[in-house]
Amino acid sequence: MIDLIYLDPPFNSKRVYNAPLGSKAAEATFDDTWKMDGVKQDWAELQEVADRALWHIIEGAALTAGEAMQAYLIFMAGRLSEMHRILKSDGSVFLHCDPHASHYLKQLLDWQFGSANFRNEIVWKRTSTKSLGTKRFARDGDRILYYSKSAKFTWNQQYQPYDPEYARKNFRYEDDDGLGPYSADNLTGGKPGGAEAYLAFNGALPPKGRAWAPPRRDKFPPQAAARLPADYEELDQLQKCHALDDAGLIYWTKSGKPRVKRYLSSMPGVPASDLVLDIPPVTSGSTERTGWPTQKPLTLLRLLIRAASNEGDWVLDPFAGCATTCVAAEIEQRQWAGIDIDEVAVGVTLKRLQEHADASLHNLNLTGFAAGLEPATVNLPPNPPRRTDSTRPKRSRNLKAILWAGLPKPPGDSDRGVCPGCNKAKYAEDFDLDHIIPKARNGQDIDSNIQLLCGNCNRIKGDRGMDYLKEKLLLEMDHKR
Repeated sequence: MIDLIYLDPPFNSKRVYNAPLGSKAAEATFDDTWKMDGVKQDWAELQEVADRALWHIIEGAALTAGEAMQAYLIFMAGRLSEMHRILKSDGSVFLHCDPHASHYLKQLLDWQFGSANFRNEIVWKRTSTKSLGTKRFARDGDRILYYSKSAKFTWNQQYQPYDPEYARKNFRYEDDDGLGPYSADNLTGGKPGGAEAYLAFNGALPPKGRAWAPPRRDKFPPQAAARLPADYEELDQLQKCHALDDAGLIYWTKSGKPRVKRYLSSMPGVPASDLVLDIPPVTSGSTERTGWPTQKPLTLLRLLIRAASNEGDWVLDPFAGCATTCVAAEIEQRQWAGIDIDEVAVGVTLKRLQEHADASLHNLNLTGFAAGLEPATVNLPPNPPRRTDSTRPKRSRNLKAILWAGLPKPPGDSDRGVCPGCNKAKYAEDFDLDHIIPKARNGQDIDSNIQLLCGNCNRIKGDRGMDYLKEKLLLEMDHKR
């Protein structure tokens, strides 16, 4: 089972991507345009496990954005379903996309993972527009849709450095002991404490309604924390204040009020935002550059992997491309797997992984017998893994659900559907599956030749066509008149 999935699939950008000649990924190309002819098998398989929500998402996309978007979502839906299947209950997924389809993909993710498990829509500033020439704001960012599989998931808070101007204004005192700049912060808090928390500390009393609240040992730089007594955490609040003063960690104001020293070096920084503005794309001059058309920077992948997984966890990239996710996971000491069907991508991936393995061995500065170790050899597994889960649900049950979702519903009555034969509103259990062109008349046993008819219409039609049914129903109406 997988702890974290990152995928950077095709975007439905309607572009053809080519790697530059002379790059590691030379000859790599893919056509990011979509047609229903290319996903017929995907759609047939997806109908076996689909439900009403998915049917409406895909059919709605066809109505609002056309066949290309419908085909693209069919391609993505089956793959998201498989990713959900192999993801651990506390796992997460990051789907990298752009504004062409992000809003449709979010609907698919809501369907598969649940809207309650949506965590972020991260915007990564991918580029800076130099010239536009169109009547719109510049499109400078990609989207990364972040979902967890459940309400319990792995999260490690990440931080960004403080703005230099903020740090200069707020950490303006320079410590004499070489611990760097610090701020003079409150030594009191609003929570009630023991009786000693309200007593005088070197002649100073806490303000009314507040108590002495000295920070934990781990809030100080290691060099400063080492000055505190070993039993610091067991001391009462007033004793801790004296211990801090003895360690030189109290700042006394001119009016005799104690303040605790908060060192910039011990502050984690600003919590990482869903606006990633400080990670540049991989440029032609970068040592990371492979030439893969849609390569993403290692720094971005390392940020995501650190945030949503722990050391030793499994990370999967089902669109591995040039192995950026795999290398980032290796650097962050995660286990990893990558998948790609493009032969050029496989070659670029193996080469990049081999280069990383060789560089890692070189950077160890090995001596003695270990210096004679041969560089690690990167190989593909001999055979891809096979599915071991149960067989898929029966076609008839799920096809009936899909067809039911497509039946017209009376205004304000979503519990009943209108029969295409008699035009009467019926409940779902009143309908049967029926061949539009009967098999007796060479009708094919395929999904596109199957409809829902109410039980009465199905009995009247029998092994005849819809024309016969309509004529028979008109005769019955005339007879009743």
